Amino acid sequence: MSHHIPEPPFHDDDTSPSISFRPDELDERINDLQKQSSPSWQQGVGWLSLVGAAIFTLATIVVLFLPNGQDNSTDVAGVPTIQATSLPAIPTDVEPVIATAEINPQVVESSNNELPPIISAEQFSSILEAPIVSTSPLLQVQYNPFTVVNTDRARSGFIDYTVVQGDTMDEISSRYGLQSESIAWCNDRRVVVALRPGDVLRIPPVDGACHQVYATLEETVGQIATRYKIDDPYAIIDSDYNRGQLPSDVTPTDVLLGGTYLFIPGGEGEVITWDAGTQETDSSGNIVGVGFANGLAGSCGSVTPSGFAYWSNPLPNGTWVRGFYAGHSGLDLSAPTGTPIYAANSGNVLFSGYSTWGYGQAIVLEHGGVYSTLYGHMSARNVSCGQFVTVGQLIGYVGSTGDSTGPHLHFEIQVNNSAVNPSGTPGIGW
Repeated sequence: MSHHIPEPPFHDDDTSPSISFRPDELDERINDLQKQSSPSWQQGVGWLSLVGAAIFTLATIVVLFLPNGQDNSTDVAGVPTIQATSLPAIPTDVEPVIATAEINPQVVESSNNELPPIISAEQFSSILEAPIVSTSPLLQVQYNPFTVVNTDRARSGFIDYTVVQGDTMDEISSRYGLQSESIAWCNDRRVVVALRPGDVLRIPPVDGACHQVYATLEETVGQIATRYKIDDPYAIIDSDYNRGQLPSDVTPTDVLLGGTYLFIPGGEGEVITWDAGTQETDSSGNIVGVGFANGLAGSCGSVTPSGFAYWSNPLPNGTWVRGFYAGHSGLDLSAPTGTPIYAANSGNVLFSGYSTWGYGQAIVLEHGGVYSTLYGHMSARNVSCGQFVTVGQLIGYVGSTGDSTGPHLHFEIQVNNSAVNPSGTPGIGW
């Protein structure tokens, strides 16, 4: 007897009882994600990127499988060459690297696969030194450098100049734009007579005169201004050239310290005779006449040379204080005022008077036409023109006239009008 088991009732709204039902919230979230998906233009860019990558991969494969000997370089045979018209001539002792007159930009490899030098170091240097020649005003440059010195520019102070062979006072003064007297007034007066190679001249910045203050005279700026024909003493006090030489509160009536050295811009010193010593010769070259400071007061004019005796000390009772050097043309021998001075050799008187070259009361004697002696700063003279004196004869007395800081004798020996060192003369004693 069979038993029939009844089936459960069928419901058409439950077709898949084994699948779980999705909640309504999940469906709504899926819909939102679908709405936020990429737009169509972004999808297009993505496709293009894929296509580009595929092309690049294909090109790489092609390059890898090309033959190694294939020439892929650009053909430059048709590139025009550059004419080397602006290059200077290549030195003959340098082997040229460029064999033709043209420079082709095509590079040729050497056997060891290294690039050869295009131009040598010597050629490169010569190119740099060559002037640029062009019709353009912007390129008219010549490589010849030099410094232009403006001779009109005022100098800020003194400079030293060393005399060389052939120099004259006129040439030196013209070189510095000064009057010859301005240089003479700022140097030893011996330069008036003769310049010697090696002499060092102090060149002033402008025309004017130099003055050293003598303590024994108790000088003031006012007195110095009057002496050098300066109307306003403050032109000396306020001058930049005297900065540091004078006290800041100095006045024209203050007595200055001894040894103070001043420059007087525009000042005028003593009258200078540039051809102080003269010689006259005959057709055989024999000296027939000598002179000193011809035309000035105290000069004896042209004098017939006398004989020559021997040398003797002109101031036996003096004390040596300064010797002979480039800036000092004789010896300075100190002694009390009135001490006798004697002739150092025999000869005629060439000059007896007040000198205009700084030696005050002075005497000049000639000795055989070649030699002469000068005695300066005397307090009194004992001989005059037309006299012949013998060696050791009294000719004057020690003093401090002219440019002098105290009583002393300035003694010079000259040979053919050029000063020499008296200390090297036997018999002088110094």
